[in-house]
Amino acid sequence: MTIFPDMKTVLTIGSLQVTWYAVLILSGAFLAYFLSLRQFKKWGYKEDVFENFFLMMLPIAIIGARLYYVIFEWNNLYAADPIRIFYIWEGGLAIHGGVIAGTIFGWFYFRRYQYNGLRIMDVVFPNMMLAQAIGRWGNFINQEAYGGVVNASFYDHFPAFIRDHMYIDGAFRQPTFLYESVGNLIGFVLITVVYKKHGRKKRGDLAFAYLAWYGMIRFFIEGMRTDSLMLGGLRVAQLVSLLGVLIGILGILGVWDKVFKNIYPFKKHKPAVIFDLDGTLVDTKELIYKSFEHTFAQYKPGYTLSEEEKQSFLGPTLKQSFLRYFKEEQVDEIIACYRAFNHEHHDEFVKPIPHVKETLEYLKANDYPLAVMSNKLQDIVRMGLKQFNLESYFEIILGGADVERPKPDPIGILTACEQLHVPHDDVVYVGDAPTDIEACKKMGAFSVAFVYEESRAQEMQLCKPCAIIRDMSDLITIIKEDHEWSDVTI
Repeated sequence: MTIFPDMKTVLTIGSLQVTWYAVLILSGAFLAYFLSLRQFKKWGYKEDVFENFFLMMLPIAIIGARLYYVIFEWNNLYAADPIRIFYIWEGGLAIHGGVIAGTIFGWFYFRRYQYNGLRIMDVVFPNMMLAQAIGRWGNFINQEAYGGVVNASFYDHFPAFIRDHMYIDGAFRQPTFLYESVGNLIGFVLITVVYKKHGRKKRGDLAFAYLAWYGMIRFFIEGMRTDSLMLGGLRVAQLVSLLGVLIGILGILGVWDKVFKNIYPFKKHKPAVIFDLDGTLVDTKELIYKSFEHTFAQYKPGYTLSEEEKQSFLGPTLKQSFLRYFKEEQVDEIIACYRAFNHEHHDEFVKPIPHVKETLEYLKANDYPLAVMSNKLQDIVRMGLKQFNLESYFEIILGGADVERPKPDPIGILTACEQLHVPHDDVVYVGDAPTDIEACKKMGAFSVAFVYEESRAQEMQLCKPCAIIRDMSDLITIIKEDHEWSDVTI
């Protein structure tokens, strides 16, 4: 085994060569994969679905990139010696061919899993730009993707290794590989940081921004190259880049959403609507306050809970609340005391919330999948629903003991979607506490903050939900609007 035997080779093991070209191309691909996987896991997608996609897509994209290159260089390089088609370590992968092949495969793959294709593209495409920035250095190693002849003084302020390796066929050449690499890196930052935060309005916008930006960069740089793939007298990459710019701009403007509104991935679906219970479907504030006051009277006599303290109990689990005041070994016994009082006095203190039933009636009649997900025990949740004849509206009712972790972890919302047999790309969660909004943001769901008491309005606004309502019937108005049923600011 020999390490770094020459400029182009990382190591040799017998007749096997590992080239820098292959290392850089695969390094870029795997970096894009891990960045994308991190986001998909955050949104609650199954990790193995994306792992399998990457393992199948990568060779498909490489084959697509190679075939695209071979087609346009057939007469020049491969007609006389077809076996060279398989010598990919020599270079000759066209990124446009890889993107086209990978996108077509992804269309079929994610459609099968009912994942929203535009949401997937918003994650993958910008990360591909980072992979391309790295991959262009493979072109540098192979002395390809370069421009016209320049004077030696052009490289006065460049590192020596770049200057020396850009001396090709007896002359110094413009490092167009470097221009594109830097352009891709700038595009990655602009799209994933600036545009994502300040410009994106809908699903697909980040992917379309990638097409527009990369198309623009590639069009101008391709005009400087001396090794372009040609179709007659036209540079193929420039034609494809112009098409990419056009597709990207029209996509950002929403044209494709209208033209292909009945076709995946542009076709929109009704969201699943999932509710918290306390303070959202039923008014349990007085019951909660009385239960805490009773429990503190038993275990912390003489201690008077302030209004701020009592309000802080709305949202967190009982264990989280009591651990602020009592030793952990006492908490189970204290929770049992709380629940006994809460159960006994439930119907006495729980009150209805106006327009909840009318809202549920509308949603049910219009075939929206409905569920309840609360941190409370399921039997207490059902007790509150039954008291006001709300239980029949819901297909799924989950309590805190039915899921692995309580809110603000999003696992409860994801579990509700799974049991409703609907994808979680389109889900609205309605709650009245910061933990509800935080759970939504952790999975990118569309969050609706229900403000039943104006004293909590500022607290909920600070959470930056997708929408705020003060009357439950306002939810119908939101549902009727043309929304992306996920948080596009995430």
